[in-house]
Amino acid sequence: MAFKHINSQTLTTPSILFTVDKNAKPLTPVTIYNGHSAAIFIGDATIATSGATIGRTIANATSQTFYVNANDNIYAISAAASAAGAVVITYSA
Repeated sequence: MAFKHINSQTLTTPSILFTVDKNAKPLTPVTIYNGHSAAIFIGDATIATSGATIGRTIANATSQTFYVNANDNIYAISAAASAAGAVVITYSA
């Protein structure tokens, strides 16, 4: 296994931030750091920035760890698109 990172970005519509490797072990920890100037929201394809389908909030300059399985898609959205590379995903694969 090796430690890996991906630089990504958020858009104003739900978009795939990261797809977990097909060979990932169950409950692989994935940490997402928000380097955007505003909050981002993490969830599935139905996430929004508010209301009944609001995603898990990651405030700017903070990170959260999620436990994922092989082939999971992690979606993200933000009220304003982030700069390319502003969102950093780290994991071991």
